[in-house]
Amino acid sequence: MIGVAIIGAGIGREHLAGYRALGARFAVRRLIDLDIGRAVEVAGGDTDIRIGADIAEALADPAIDLVDICLPPHLHVPIALEALQARKHVIVEKPIAPSLADCDLLAAAEGASGCRLFPVFQYRYGAGTAALDALI
Repeated sequence: MIGVAIIGAGIGREHLAGYRALGARFAVRRLIDLDIGRAVEVAGGDTDIRIGADIAEALADPAIDLVDICLPPHLHVPIALEALQARKHVIVEKPIAPSLADCDLLAAAEGASGCRLFPVFQYRYGAGTAALDALI
């Protein structure tokens, strides 16, 4: 079972739904957000999820294997670097970083940590996709 900390309850709400759908593999153990009320609402009464506002506390938790960064883009690089330094695997929403130099920093930190960094690049598939439908 992979222990997960979701950092950011905004888009983190969607990530939580994904982890719940894969409950045999993932256990969301922490949901971190400055807006505790929003985090409590997103967790939906799940007492297995510890709610808090302290990212450092989540990074220090030995029960956390994977940190899912669902924060505003300007926070992706610094939090990903902290998580990799804490020897946690990282999922980061797009954009990964504002520059190629920052991407190089992340790649170096990933290599040094022995952990993996996974970018999220999903897009909604829906209306206006007739051209894509023709290719499938």
